[in-house]
Amino acid sequence: MSFSSPPQSVPRFGRLVGSTLLGATLVAAGLLLAYLTIATPLVAYLVPSQSGTGVSIGLGVWSFALVAGGGLLVAGANRLATIVALRRRGRWVGGPAARALGTSSDDIAVAGGVTPREGRPIPELVIGAFGVAVMHAMPPTRQVRHGHAGWEARTSEGWRPMDDPLDAATRDANRVRRWLGTADLDFVVRVYAALVVNDRALERSPTCAVISTEQIPAWIASLPRQRTLTAGRRERLLAMAIATASAGSGRRNANW
Repeated sequence: MSFSSPPQSVPRFGRLVGSTLLGATLVAAGLLLAYLTIATPLVAYLVPSQSGTGVSIGLGVWSFALVAGGGLLVAGANRLATIVALRRRGRWVGGPAARALGTSSDDIAVAGGVTPREGRPIPELVIGAFGVAVMHAMPPTRQVRHGHAGWEARTSEGWRPMDDPLDAATRDANRVRRWLGTADLDFVVRVYAALVVNDRALERSPTCAVISTEQIPAWIASLPRQRTLTAGRRERLLAMAIATASAGSGRRNANW
C-alpha cells in the first residue's frame, strides 16, 4: 500500500534559474579549461623552461588543469541533470518530511516516489550530509489497526492484511542500500529508516526509528554527518533519486 499527503511544489523559479546558470557556468568553465590545456600552448607559455625542472612543473600544471576542468564539468553536468529532472517531473506529492523540512536551514533535499530498480515506490527519500533517510508515514488509526493476526488496512472490501510498517520501512532502506551499493559510486552512503507516527504509540525497532512529524527536523539533525558527502556528491544522489522516481519529483530545500 502507498499513502500520500498534500502536494508540494518544485523549487521556486528564481532558484531554478540560478541553479541552471551556475550549472551552465561550471560546464562552460570546465570545457574552456580543458580546451586551453589540450588545444593551445597555454602550459608552455606558463612554464617556458625546457629544463628537467621546467618539464616536471609543466606536466604538473597540465595534469592539474585537466583534473580541475573535469571536476568543473562533472559538477556542472550533475547540477543541470538535477534541474532537468525537476522540470520534467513538475509537481509531486509531498509527505511529512517535505512539509517538516520545507523551511530547514540544513543542506537537505527530499525526493518522492523513488523506485530503486524494483518493487513499490518509496514514499520519501531525504538526502543530506548525513547520507540518505527512508521516510514512511503511518496512516491514521482509522485506516490501519493491529490485531491478533497482525497489521490490517481498511479497504472498500473490509479489513485486509498489510505489511508491518516498521518492517516495510526497514526493507525499503535495505533496497536503497543495495541500489547505492551496486551503483557506479566512488563513495559510501549511510542509509537510515524512520516511521512517522502521530496518533498512536509504537515502539521503534533496532533498524527503524519511530518519530512524529514535529520530531523530523531534530531527528535528521541528530544523524552523524559524513565528511565525504560533498555538495557535488549530494547533487549526484538527488539526480539519481529523481531519475528513478516513478510518480514524484525532488525538492531542494537549500543550496549546495
